[in-house]
Amino acid sequence: MNAVSIILIALVLIVPWIVLFFLMVNSNKKTISNFKKLEEKYGLQSDYTKKVGMKSHPVAQGSYRGRNIKIESVIRDSVEGKKVMPHTGLIVECVNTDNFTFITVKRKKLNNALYLAGSSLISDNEFDDKFIVQTNNIEKLKGIFDFNTRFKLDQVHRLGFDGIIKLDGNHLIYIEKGLLSSDEALMRIELVMHELCDIADVMKYN
Repeated sequence: MNAVSIILIALVLIVPWIVLFFLMVNSNKKTISNFKKLEEKYGLQSDYTKKVGMKSHPVAQGSYRGRNIKIESVIRDSVEGKKVMPHTGLIVECVNTDNFTFITVKRKKLNNALYLAGSSLISDNEFDDKFIVQTNNIEKLKGIFDFNTRFKLDQVHRLGFDGIIKLDGNHLIYIEKGLLSSDEALMRIELVMHELCDIADVMKYN
């Protein structure tokens, strides 16, 4: 094997790793930048010290519309339960005195096996075609998922929603795959944050 061949093989092996490194660096910078935007816009307190490998996993928390909220980067099972990977999570505190629960995911083949059994319909064809919903009180959920809520969730769907929205105890939770490393992800997390606060407000009187 001559020197030229060795150099070519070395380039083929090394260049992809160099490209991957720079992609990770850029993604990391974008994630931090997006958390800083949230921090400044909503008066949150952020921690950028946590890292997993080479990637920063920031946490931002504070009060928004009188409710405690937390946005964080976490490692967890995917919504379909098939892969452990980075996710972005949002938690909004709410009042839930009657053990009401619900889970909402995007309607697709990968989710059918986990969520379709025992699911309920909202009786809105457009919404039901896009989302699978599980709940222990469908009538209460219909009252909470009113026209405005369904409209906003449709906007989240249009922005690439592929996560999970759920009520667990006194926490409204949103989880999506990947870190907060794109403009679309930032738009989704902001829109969902507003909507979860709206749902918390409705629950207070429903």
